Amino acid sequence: IAKDAKLYFMHTVKNRKSIEEAYFNFGVRDFSFDTKDELIKIFEATKDAKDLTLYLRIFVSNEHSEIDLSKKFGASPAEAVNLIKLVRPLVKKLGVSFHVGSQCMHPVSYSKGIKEIGNIILKSGITPDIINVGGGFPSKYPDLYPQPLENYMEEIKKAVNKLNLPKQPELICEPGRAIVAESGSTIVKVELRKKQSLYINDGTYGSLFDAGFPNFIFPTKVVDTGKDLSRRLTPFNFYGPTCDSMDFMKGPYMLPNNLKEGDYIEIGQLGSYGLTFRTKFNGFYSDDIFEIEDKPIMSVYQNEQDEEYKSNYLVA
Repeated sequence: IAKDAKLYFMHTVKNRKSIEEAYFNFGVRDFSFDTKDELIKIFEATKDAKDLTLYLRIFVSNEHSEIDLSKKFGASPAEAVNLIKLVRPLVKKLGVSFHVGSQCMHPVSYSKGIKEIGNIILKSGITPDIINVGGGFPSKYPDLYPQPLENYMEEIKKAVNKLNLPKQPELICEPGRAIVAESGSTIVKVELRKKQSLYINDGTYGSLFDAGFPNFIFPTKVVDTGKDLSRRLTPFNFYGPTCDSMDFMKGPYMLPNNLKEGDYIEIGQLGSYGLTFRTKFNGFYSDDIFEIEDKPIMSVYQNEQDEEYKSNYLVA
């Protein structure tokens, strides 16, 4: 790990050994919690450390996201008021955090979340040192065209200023998908075509989990092997290589109509979660990873690119 890197342990449910190792072995001082029990656990595992920065994660609406993350994490507003009062005298710095859900398509979700945080701050009478607006910043997909990321930043800035807090908290965020999604692709081989179904050698048990659950549609293009491709694009779905019929990617994936066995397809925008989801179910597993220099199939940063722009990304 880089010597100057600051590490954050932002999962709200951690085992004691992990907290202990993070604090004593890796210098982690920033932890997240959403219950009194987790708060007690953190202090016991760190031997009542006095140099902690703790973030209370608060539930906010995930209505404009593609993946709802509000069901599993976050204190309710009523719980949050009491927890803020409880933790404030115990920590070096106090943070509050929320998450609007993965692949959030509307900047207004962040201003709504910040407004909800503001109500909790008002009721508690305690201004946090840090507001963490979480992740959820989107990337571009064939059926999902988000607004420019600058719009999200402007919305966040305006919403925080509207709180009119007695002191301005530090503002942090966790822009994962928006940064790394474009950095990864996987190359798949067509093993069989059944009408508009392509049976490929990767699937939901491999790097394409999100294509099956929750049915993200990833950008695709045929790998150029010199074959004459039909100009007519037609919708396909994919089946993966395993024995499970749920190894299915509905799509639709728009590809040349004359695809058949032996053709190769690049599936893009897999940099955020593709490699990490791979399993060895049924013995199918690819660990052939190459770093290449090329443009991504789609980019949320397209307006910032010039003709010489190249993106380094991994192909598995």
